[in-house]
Amino acid sequence: MEEKEKLSWEERIARIEQAPAEVQAMVAKAYIRDDIPDEDVQYLFEAVTPEELNENLEEAHVENLNADDPEGIGAEGFTMRTTRPSNNKNYIVKGSGGWNTCIKGNPTYAPANALANCVGYASGRFNEIINIARDTTGCPYPTLNCNAGQFKERAEKAGLKTGSTPKLGAIMCWSKDGGAGHVCVVERVNKDGSVYTSESGWGSGAIFWNQTRNNKNGRWGSGVLYHFRCFIYVPDDVQKAIDGGQPAPTPTPTPCDKFNIGDDVILNGPIYVSSNATKPSNTIKNKKTKVSRKNPGSAHPYNTTGDLGWCDESSLTKYEPAPTPTPTPTPTTLKIGDKVKIIGTGNGSSYGDSNTAYGIGWTQYILNIWDGRPYPYQVGGKTGDTTGFYKASALQKL
Repeated sequence: MEEKEKLSWEERIARIEQAPAEVQAMVAKAYIRDDIPDEDVQYLFEAVTPEELNENLEEAHVENLNADDPEGIGAEGFTMRTTRPSNNKNYIVKGSGGWNTCIKGNPTYAPANALANCVGYASGRFNEIINIARDTTGCPYPTLNCNAGQFKERAEKAGLKTGSTPKLGAIMCWSKDGGAGHVCVVERVNKDGSVYTSESGWGSGAIFWNQTRNNKNGRWGSGVLYHFRCFIYVPDDVQKAIDGGQPAPTPTPTPCDKFNIGDDVILNGPIYVSSNATKPSNTIKNKKTKVSRKNPGSAHPYNTTGDLGWCDESSLTKYEPAPTPTPTPTPTTLKIGDKVKIIGTGNGSSYGDSNTAYGIGWTQYILNIWDGRPYPYQVGGKTGDTTGFYKASALQKL
């Protein structure tokens, strides 16, 4: 493990590529995928950019390259993804606290570290669509984490349907001669038969992009080295929901005027996987946190530090630090040198953080007065030895 941590991603990939074909998968597992018991993992790596993928880039209408996603909410049953994901667990690898079972991308985009990588993106987006349609969390299809060209077999083994007809939410899958292939997700099926997709690419500065793909060349716009394999469809219940067979209810917006980003708050109530989800995923009780994101006009417009989940304004209260106690003025009826009788218990410290001091019935003297402390009167004998520290109520002046 120590040796692996010293290697850069480029050095790890070089070692995988140098291994004989029959053991490449095991080498890949050893260097990048020791977190799951599965040897059939992504182990082919090559630069995948919009320019290299498309036979006719002008016709592809590539757009929204690396478009920011300030709220990080993604699909909202069903909304096209036209911005790169951010702080969304569907796109964060398990080793970093997310749900994605793919490797970290290259270059790694920290707010969604399964990118840049077509596999990490397509797997995350597919699971995101399913999670939002079902109001669930986690990774419904964790085995969609292999080389892109092998997605068809992996999906069918997991019970997913495949076909040649484009459908909303489907993964598009290509193999490539001597390469890893490519996958992306259908965000819209156009009337002319073309599709509008969302994509990412390994080794590309394009963490995210959208584009239009038509099938004039039989490869859905990709170059001659690519071979289109299939569409991988979301489960039937999800397909029905996102196609409009079970339209998602229109969420009722809730107020979001009381708190601003950066405010310290106490979260006490249900949280949701998205700002317009209909069912809560968990309940948080009395947690001090900070408002990190807002999505005005949504049902659950606030998110907080650590991406705990989206919540309502009614679940938040302003954090008020405990007030600093005002020191109680020491009564002036007792002064240093006064002779007193101890009539109650005290403490071994003027701060009250030590053992109980007794001496009830003893006649002693005020040796010192520590104003503002819980036990301000230092009491002892004429020789200066201290019996303890007392409140005024524990002393009777003689």
